[in-house]
Amino acid sequence: MPPSPESRYAGLPILTVTAPDGTQRRVVALRLTRPRPATTGRHRVVQGEDLDLLAHRFYGGEGLWWRILDANPLVFPLDVAAGDVLDLPEPGPATRTTRARGF
Repeated sequence: MPPSPESRYAGLPILTVTAPDGTQRRVVALRLTRPRPATTGRHRVVQGEDLDLLAHRFYGGEGLWWRILDANPLVFPLDVAAGDVLDLPEPGPATRTTRARGF
């Protein structure tokens, strides 16, 4: 099954591999390193904001929090604190699809 359009793996090739038990399985071909996405702006986090709220505000879907995380050198999503300045990545295909549906 291909990843959903909101997934960070959307658009990556799907490969068929042979599992140790001999069955054929379809998997997403992951890249071990990804370039940081181009950014379009910055946002200073205020008290009570977290990545899913920011993703909903800027990209139309709370499931797109990973786009903000990928554009910033954060270690863990819960490390975001009031006063942090986050780079906001350009809308990608998943973001445009989500906004087009009106969510």
